[in-house]
Amino acid sequence: MSGGKPGQENLYCSKRKRDLPEKGKHSMWCVMHVKPGNEKRAEQFIDGLFGGESQGRCFHLTRARRKKYGGSWRTIQEELLPGYVFIATDEPEKLYGELEKAPGYRLVGNGRESVSCLGEEEADFLEKIAGERGSAGKIGLSYISAGEDGGVTVVSGPLLSVEGQVRKIDFHKRIAEVETEFCGEKRVMYLGVEFADVR
Repeated sequence: MSGGKPGQENLYCSKRKRDLPEKGKHSMWCVMHVKPGNEKRAEQFIDGLFGGESQGRCFHLTRARRKKYGGSWRTIQEELLPGYVFIATDEPEKLYGELEKAPGYRLVGNGRESVSCLGEEEADFLEKIAGERGSAGKIGLSYISAGEDGGVTVVSGPLLSVEGQVRKIDFHKRIAEVETEFCGEKRVMYLGVEFADVR
């Protein structure tokens, strides 16, 4: 999933091909791989390309997490997937055509049938942790409680919807390891947690 030549960005697709949906039938998530730190620039490019229309709504995902500074815990926002920008669209074919014509951006794929979109299960996972179509792109904290027997219960937050995919919770770092598939590959994503009694 490396970037292209200098001055170019890649629109990366999961390895599974999918038929294009009928216009307006349902939304798909396309994913653009850019140089980390250039997410905002890519979003501005897409917004300018489509004039803010729904078929080109663009965002990147950040996670809330707890971090200790000088003995005090603070909530901060971090990139969930540095270098990845998402485009929620009802018209992936139109998106493909416009980006194909745009200078400085090229598509990875063979032919118009392989529009760069996430697989259905991949998009469903992201919608579960971030809200439909990524909401504002911000993934909140999940609140947990630990029982005397060492068991952990998710009280609220994004982990409620993907609890079966949680591989490990690091209480010291306030991070949950969540196993999923992204762009056709197995991946672990790290989401922020906090104890429910400190809310």
